[in-house]
This record gives sequence, structure tokens and C-alpha cells, in this order.
Amino acid sequence: MIKKYRSVKFLLFLFSIFFVVTIGCQENISVNNSAELIIKKNISAQNENIIFHGRVGFSNLQSPKIFWPGSGFTLWFEGTFIEVVLDDQDGSNYYNAIIDDDFPNRTVIDCVKGTKSYVISKNLTQGIHKLQLLRRTDGTSPQTIFKGINISKEGKIISPQENLPELKIEFYGDSITSGHGNLDESRENNDDKSTWDNYQSYASIIARELNADLRCISMSGIGIMVSWYPLIMPQVYDRINPNSEFPKNDFTQWQPDIVVVNLLQNDDWLINRLSPIPDTEERIKHYASFIQSIRDQYQFATIFCTLGNMNITREKSPWPLVVQAAVDSLGDSKLFFTTIPYKNTGGHPTVSEHRQMANILTPFIKSKIQL
Repeated sequence: MIKKYRSVKFLLFLFSIFFVVTIGCQENISVNNSAELIIKKNISAQNENIIFHGRVGFSNLQSPKIFWPGSGFTLWFEGTFIEVVLDDQDGSNYYNAIIDDDFPNRTVIDCVKGTKSYVISKNLTQGIHKLQLLRRTDGTSPQTIFKGINISKEGKIISPQENLPELKIEFYGDSITSGHGNLDESRENNDDKSTWDNYQSYASIIARELNADLRCISMSGIGIMVSWYPLIMPQVYDRINPNSEFPKNDFTQWQPDIVVVNLLQNDDWLINRLSPIPDTEERIKHYASFIQSIRDQYQFATIFCTLGNMNITREKSPWPLVVQAAVDSLGDSKLFFTTIPYKNTGGHPTVSEHRQMANILTPFIKSKIQL
């Protein structure tokens, strides 16, 4: 009886050890929908091999804040599994996660409020892979905090495997530049942010065609003199966080070669709400003043002013003459203006209409600069 009792105690002892070891490993194990066990490790957002794009907030290097459309990061890694950890302020943002430049098979992240790990891929082939995470929504939605990467236990983040673009391009714009509703072919639901995709906006298309690093400072509803909310672009253009006056952007840290300004559509809609209503001369002065503020920050950039392709360039619109007069008044040899024809359809431009815009602006830009 004593031997049997001791044997039972020994078995219980072994079982308790197994139980403790098993529980102790759970922090590093993720169970996916296929009931597979994935052992993973976390990579800090501060990793030196992560390349950030756009005007990102780095007040906390371990938790960069993403505000603007097209902003995000690129990294290369070895491993078969990867997920990103995001803390979205209100759950209204969307992101594209693109593996190995395969945009058609991208993962669309529909953020939830708070911190969550989003699986991007769990069955990659062995070898080196590239991940791009890029914000689809614009500065009208609150910030997303990037809190790091989880990869398979055997994986690692490696140094960049491609030459980074030397050319830099920055856009200042409104909903058109953001890509507001460009996926909504019905033109009836384009306030649904799942239909917004800056990656397929004319701005991002032009940046890729020029092989340029992109920054998009754009917000739906914003204008130069009046917006659908209290802020106007002359108040916002120098901010890191569009909804906070400070900290200001340090323009010396990133100097674009090309700047494109596509604004005034909201001014066109709302100008009569101002009291007094600005006359033509005042409109010219306001626009010229904003362009001069951009020039003051970027001494060597070539600046392109444009309008379109919504009803601001409709027949007999007064705004092309306003912009042309403002450009002429500045006497700047590296400042140009062209319009994009009115699309003559309802709602915001769709992806195909964004491509039409890019097909007009890209050759115009190339004709004025040396690449």
C-alpha cells in the first residue's frame, strides 16, 4: 500500500510540473482559427529597421502616432507569421497591410477601439518578406498608435532590402486627395470610411509613378478660407496632429522636392456662409498667402497648384482664375498651375477617376522638373 501511495504521489508530482510548465508558456502562444499553436515574439515599434512614411508623431518612440492618410511604415522580415499591434483611438480607421507588394491580396484592417493585434499572414513561405502598413483614412479620424509587431518565434526583422526613394513629394488637399469614398462605385455611401483608400487616390498613384516618398496632409471638408468645421488648412498645414496645435512639424527634417496643392473645393461650396463674403481680390490674397507659407518652409521645392476634378472646375467656375492670379502675383519661377477637368459625375471621384487625375498631373509634373 505504501509503494502504491508513493507511486500515485510521484505521478501527481509529474502532472503538477507539466501543468505549471504548460501554463507558463501560454504568454508566447497564439491560437488561431485553425486551432494551430503559433509561438511568437514581439518586436518594438522602435526597431531601427522599421521605415516610417508620412508625418508621424514620435513624442514616444516606442508608440509612434499615425494621423494622416498614406502614413505608416515598411519593414522586411524573416518568418512565416506576422501581425501588427495597433491602438486606435475610436475604431474609425482603416489600414492596408501589403505583403511583398501584392496589393490585390492585401489585408484590410478595420480598426476597433483600443489595443488589438491584427493578423496579417500566418502561413507565409520561408524566406524574406516585405510588409507595408498604410493608413487609408485621413486626418478627420483620430490617431492610431503603433505598438509593435508580432512575428513567429524563429523570425526576425531585417535591414531594408530595397533602395529607398530619393524623390520626395507632399500633397496638401481635402477629401479628393485623401481618397474619400473612392471605392464607392454606387456614389451613395462614400461617407462609409470602409470606402476610403488613400493608396488608390491620385496622390498615391502619382507618388508610385514617380517612385517618390509620399506625404499627404489632407482632410475631408477642409478649405483655405472656410471648412465644414472650425479648422482651415492655413491653421493645420504645420501640425503633426491635425487636431492639436502643438507640437508643430519640424519642416527641416523632411524637405520635399515636389509639393502639390489641391484645395478650394470646400471654399467653393461654403464661401457664401462667410460674412462678409470674400470678394475676388480677397480670395486671391488668401490663396497666395497660403502658397507663400509653403514656399517659406520649402525653399527649393517645385510647387504645383491644381484644381479638380469635382465641380470646382465646372464650366464657368471662377476658381481657376483665382488660382492663376494668385500664382502670377507671387512671381515664383518654381510655381506652376494646371486644372483637372470636371468629372461630371456625382459624389467623390472613384478609383478610375483618380487614375484619370494622375494621368493628367504626372506628365505635367515631369515636364517641369528633372528626374
